[in-house]
Amino acid sequence: DQRQELRWSVHKQMLCKPELPRKRRHLYVPNSYIAPHEKQRAALRWEVRWDLAHGRTPRKH
Repeated sequence: DQRQELRWSVHKQMLCKPELPRKRRHLYVPNSYIAPHEKQRAALRWEVRWDLAHGRTPRKH
């Protein structure tokens, strides 16, 4: 019947469809941004470590 013929023609077209162009791979670039509060926290952490290493009581901030 007509419907079956139409289905087969569409089926054949789907089998013969051209290949899609390949996407270029995304080059991974690491993000080196550090939030400002992280810098302050790291500096504070270092001060506390330094004070403890030298036998001092860490200063309060």
